[in-house]
Amino acid sequence: MGTAASASGRLRVEILSSMTPLRRGVQVFQVRITDAVSGKPVPGVVLSVQPWMPAMGHGISEVPRVTAREPGSFEVSDVDLFMPGVWELRFTLKGTAEDTATVTLKLGR
Repeated sequence: MGTAASASGRLRVEILSSMTPLRRGVQVFQVRITDAVSGKPVPGVVLSVQPWMPAMGHGISEVPRVTAREPGSFEVSDVDLFMPGVWELRFTLKGTAEDTATVTLKLGR
């Protein structure tokens, strides 16, 4: 669905969704954090995410729920992408890896 290199270039963030194509509404995403070189999952990461709609200059008022699954794997739920258009998922990674990444998504109606 969407991937991005982290700001440092050391990590790769991948987003998966069972809803394709994406439509507006509450979303659940699977997020994988891997080493950009080896492709191996990165353990010990604490992940947070801010959905942002750049064209409108705002995000959402609710904080998405992030649940760690296995090392380098997370479920991000309660993501209410309430308008069609281009959204950014802005990730902050802390713990064993301090970094940021932004994945861009396009939502249909």
